[in-house]
Amino acid sequence: MVAAAQPAGTSLVYDHFPKARRGLAMAVMAAALATGLGLSSVLGGVAAGWWDNHYQGISAPFGFSGWQFAFLVAAAPGLVLAYAMWRAQEPVRGQSDGIDTPKDPAPFRAAGSVFVGIMPGGNWFTLWHRKAGARQWALNLAGLLAIFALMYLAVTVCAAYSPRPPLMLGGMSVDPHVLQWSIVGLGLFVIVNLVQSQRLDDAEAFDVIYRSPPVLLCIAIGALQTMINYGVMGFTPAFLMKAYNLSPAATGLQFGLLAAFIGIVGPAFAGPLADVAGTRYGTRGRLAVTLFSLALSPLLQAWMYRAPDPATFYWRFSLYSLLLTMWLPPLYAALYDQVLPRMRAMTASLYLFVTTILGLGVGPYLVGIISDASGGDIAGAVGTINLAAPLIVLLLIVVLVRGDRVKQR
Repeated sequence: MVAAAQPAGTSLVYDHFPKARRGLAMAVMAAALATGLGLSSVLGGVAAGWWDNHYQGISAPFGFSGWQFAFLVAAAPGLVLAYAMWRAQEPVRGQSDGIDTPKDPAPFRAAGSVFVGIMPGGNWFTLWHRKAGARQWALNLAGLLAIFALMYLAVTVCAAYSPRPPLMLGGMSVDPHVLQWSIVGLGLFVIVNLVQSQRLDDAEAFDVIYRSPPVLLCIAIGALQTMINYGVMGFTPAFLMKAYNLSPAATGLQFGLLAAFIGIVGPAFAGPLADVAGTRYGTRGRLAVTLFSLALSPLLQAWMYRAPDPATFYWRFSLYSLLLTMWLPPLYAALYDQVLPRMRAMTASLYLFVTTILGLGVGPYLVGIISDASGGDIAGAVGTINLAAPLIVLLLIVVLVRGDRVKQR
């Protein structure tokens, strides 16, 4: 749901807030996300526990178990919010930028066309329907072959590095590495189709997004850092239980609440700071805040995992997380300022595609296989994935050096 709502939500927020306040606006969005994730973990557990205890030994309505009831509780506020959004007034696209943006006469038809054009199989129908030339067909098929070769290499290397028993899915035995990289490959092919679709249908958006080094570098920075974030946050609870003999219940409550709280405080501080830096120094100022966050956080991460006891770990984790959460609002503000108002949702979609594949799809997976291959050394595995940090810093420096070419549209 977050992935579906964020592109449209980002575009709406930018139409409501002027450039000078967009760091704060993105900080509020990040804090709201952290609040929702934190509350869902706590309230979901309470709801599931109440349901199971209340219907223990008797038949529950509709045969629901506690975890199913928890999903219903989590979905209920969405119905109220959906009605509120339906009644909300649509802002004038581009009003906060002073850019007149004409309305699309058939927005749902256009969205459906994009969806068909990016899906495997649908993309070939779209190429045929648009009478694409041999060059476009060759580019698409070459991209598919390159992805297949890359995924085959990834499966071979990872299977040799960390052999895993097969999984049973629908009565079929599936190699987990094949499943992992097949999903990643599918996502990469969707991105190839998205780029090609925009090149054919919207040459202006293609030029602004895909031929802009600052836009592409910001997306790459966000994707690499998301990979680190998911790797760290996904395996830190396991580290706490293994290193300090904490129970799953205590770890979930303590770590979950602390992470949610810092996920609110960090962006709330970084957003206004990014706005001040942006007002004084433009996009370079916002990117400088991101550079400060992402250059120092790996050092704190190594220090955090050397804590002698849980209390010290949580104190160090608080400092680390506070610094780490500062990169999102300024990077988002810098990224979406580079494109025209009508292109923000598509840029957000591309950003989510890339960060989901590299972050959620690859980050925890790499930490897991490195930990398994090293005898369960979670801290060492997380430290290994942080080797991406120098590349992130280098890319940020490149964007800052090119600051005279970064335009605020």
